[in-house]
Amino acid sequence: MTTGIVVAMSSERVHLEAHTSSHSVEHHGPWRVDWFSIGGEDVATITSGIGMANAAAATEFLIQTMMPRRILNFGCAGAHRRDLVPGDVIIASELINHALMQILPDGSERYTGYANETEGDHQHGVELKPDSNLIEIAQLAAATHPPEPWPEDLFWPPSVTYRLPNVYLGPVVSADIWTQAHNRLDILHDRHGSLCEEMEAAAIARIAGLHGIPILAIKDISNNEYLRESDLAAFSDFPVAEVGKRAAALIAQTLELL
Repeated sequence: MTTGIVVAMSSERVHLEAHTSSHSVEHHGPWRVDWFSIGGEDVATITSGIGMANAAAATEFLIQTMMPRRILNFGCAGAHRRDLVPGDVIIASELINHALMQILPDGSERYTGYANETEGDHQHGVELKPDSNLIEIAQLAAATHPPEPWPEDLFWPPSVTYRLPNVYLGPVVSADIWTQAHNRLDILHDRHGSLCEEMEAAAIARIAGLHGIPILAIKDISNNEYLRESDLAAFSDFPVAEVGKRAAALIAQTLELL
């Protein structure tokens, strides 16, 4: 059996190549699958495209065709705390689809979480937990292999003194949303305790969980809207060459320890 990796963008996937001893590519309809050998493990890596639907579809395809014994996800994310800076790495302690909510008549929000139906009963508020053993191994890998420094002259927030990246453990939230408004970021952080947001991990975990497959997600911070507003119209200032690089390295180091 193999390990499966789901990654949204090719600009993130390429960072695995520095950590592999062999590499081949297959194409299956809309899906590109890169086969790597990392730490003696055969790793099938599918590039899903950005977004929850793409990530869910790619994960189901990976499960049905490759039958992986575990699924890993990595990529870039936007910070939900003011003290996080580009290059910081987040090991997900839980994965939350933050768009699962009701908008009430008065305009207020009620977060519901996924509804699981068991013998006709619906259970709300069920979050998605990455595998605790995989988290422990990732933390061990992080302790012995700290993240590569972020380039000081690239998209660094001007109000923040430069520092080396840190590794954190905490909740990661997902939705087809890029949040820039500070008050909205505060609401999400207060609601979920989230460290960052992205657009795939909760969908991947949902599909993997339905099949009983353990999952691990690792993200690195590409932007912090509290500290520096991103140019979403043209992505003219987005650090494409660096996004996902440190998360990919920690994924590879984790595989080396398995």
